[in-house]
Amino acid sequence: MKHINFYRLLSAALILMAGLTTVVHSQDFNGSWSGVVNVGPQSLTIVFNIQQTGDGVDITWDSPDQGAFGLPATATISGNELNVDIPASRASYKGTLEGETLKGTFTQMGYGFTLNMTRTGEVQNTRPQEAAIEGDTNKPYRNEDVTFTNDGIIFSGTLSLPSKGSHFPAVVLVAGSGPLDRNEEVFGHKPFLLLADALSRNGFAVLRYDERGVGATIGGDPAAPSEPLATDAMAALRYLKTRPEVDATQVGFVGHSEGGLIAVMNAAKHPDEVAYIVSLAGPGVPGKELGVAQTQLGFKAAGLEFGEDLMKLNEEFYTIISTEKDSVTMCNKLANYFHEQEGNPALELYLKGVTPEQYIQLYALPMVRCVFQYDPAENLKRVKCPMLAINGTLDCQVACENNLDAIKRFVPHATVKAYEGLNHFFQTCTEWKGSANYGAIKETMSPEVLMDIVNWLQLTVIH
Repeated sequence: MKHINFYRLLSAALILMAGLTTVVHSQDFNGSWSGVVNVGPQSLTIVFNIQQTGDGVDITWDSPDQGAFGLPATATISGNELNVDIPASRASYKGTLEGETLKGTFTQMGYGFTLNMTRTGEVQNTRPQEAAIEGDTNKPYRNEDVTFTNDGIIFSGTLSLPSKGSHFPAVVLVAGSGPLDRNEEVFGHKPFLLLADALSRNGFAVLRYDERGVGATIGGDPAAPSEPLATDAMAALRYLKTRPEVDATQVGFVGHSEGGLIAVMNAAKHPDEVAYIVSLAGPGVPGKELGVAQTQLGFKAAGLEFGEDLMKLNEEFYTIISTEKDSVTMCNKLANYFHEQEGNPALELYLKGVTPEQYIQLYALPMVRCVFQYDPAENLKRVKCPMLAINGTLDCQVACENNLDAIKRFVPHATVKAYEGLNHFFQTCTEWKGSANYGAIKETMSPEVLMDIVNWLQLTVIH
């Protein structure tokens, strides 16, 4: 789902970087500097790698929680002050060296966050599952770059086709909240690379694509809400049906998070075209319930108590968001509510580092608002094709039990399964850690989950 907090907004934007170096220095800033930006109940580690030269400053930066390393930036040093500029993300950092500590502010899109940094060693990146796939020169399938169109947009994707056989059943992979590429790459992991590999090794054609405004796709708004994204997924499915290698009667969706929501939308609207769907951590409850639980789980992941006063604020907050359809009216109501709560200690804890204005601007975005105003019940009731719905018990974005129970209630014929000790991306973990932990885990996706998806789809095709 859309991980609705400024951590998610920050992490989505931080990957797109450009730049180089610059200029005058006197104090020793050489080395790697690491610090944590706290945004709401979540946190994001940022590392600057600095080498002072006779001509200026060489700098790269890392976001290890996202698995992003060696990204370029520009920097200047004057006396004990460091200024870093990341123009492609509309971000910057200004810090003052005090002993062995850099004390300063990280700013993005006009919002400032405290970021104090200390010298540290380099952070290493390991993704063993992906390395095994990328290093395999004898894959039993081939990858083909393809394009298809929808709404005036030229989508670019990868079609994986088994090397042996023909008339393959096929799957479209639908990513979660964007902007995401064909591998659904986030926090340095590529879960769709693993899914495409597992399915293609077992006889399925698989199409994965760059979303609107992402990667090699030409055109479209990367912040589009779910409804137009659903038409993109249908265009991908219809493209697959034109391929001579594909069995046009056996084409369906595997969607993660918001992609699961989209898979259900399309199965309900186009029952004669969608042969089966797999919902990976997709929602089953109304948007208000989803948002309320998301906040509570976020606090739990951060080790913070979520008391009665916070619960009341949370309920009222999502009541306004989920019921007020007009964006301007919704923003005004939220502003009035925050004003009424001024002086309430629970409000400061609830916001934790962001202002009411920042929250309001975020929830005013159509791509955000639509999720929390969506009730999947009617679409779920109309799903007639085979459906697999799975979730992890340590999912902080889409609460496992409530959402799987709702899906089973509305789609009695669906197969549902909860996986103990897996998070929103189906990584093995031992405790509630939230989205900030995704990049730190080496595993991209549980092998058990991968094989269960393959086995269920094979049984569905056979029967």
